[in-house]
Amino acid sequence: MKIFSSCEISSTSYSFTYLFGEFAVQGTVSDFFEICKLFESAADYYRTKGIKQWNQGYDLEKIYYNIIQKETFIIKSENGVLLCTFAISEKLPDYYPEYLKTETNIWIVKSLCTKLQELTFLGKKVIKKIIQAAIDNHISKIYLDCVIDNPSLEKYYKRFGFERIVIVKHPKYCQDMVVMMLGV
Repeated sequence: MKIFSSCEISSTSYSFTYLFGEFAVQGTVSDFFEICKLFESAADYYRTKGIKQWNQGYDLEKIYYNIIQKETFIIKSENGVLLCTFAISEKLPDYYPEYLKTETNIWIVKSLCTKLQELTFLGKKVIKKIIQAAIDNHISKIYLDCVIDNPSLEKYYKRFGFERIVIVKHPKYCQDMVVMMLGV
């Protein structure tokens, strides 16, 4: 498997591994298949709703890389069913504008996927926990992006204070992406 290589290993004084305590655990290579299935399920769900989020799939190499870099977290139900996965990094993707990549003291939410078929508020809880962890660790900005053809997701992130700052073209999927930022 070719590994997505546009990221570097983190060198901050905190460890992502311990940021989310009992809420989420570090994802491991043994979780890779189940995480991929969750993304496939979410992509199928979006397709049935006519939403173009992940309509070309999701970058499995990137998921694997995030796991290896210890950036991936998972949340499972009491009976062991994967309900959510998310990844946090300190390095913005290559397709973001250069002027954003010069900033330090930032996080990017690289992925967030929940079991969409179940009516839960888990995504809301995850976003709040990420924001709180950023505040607790003196992070000044959180970035994320979503497909421009998913205005409901952009609206969802706006409820948490994220603002659209730029539109970029994703190099792999050739789709326009809305980059959003939250100052914390």
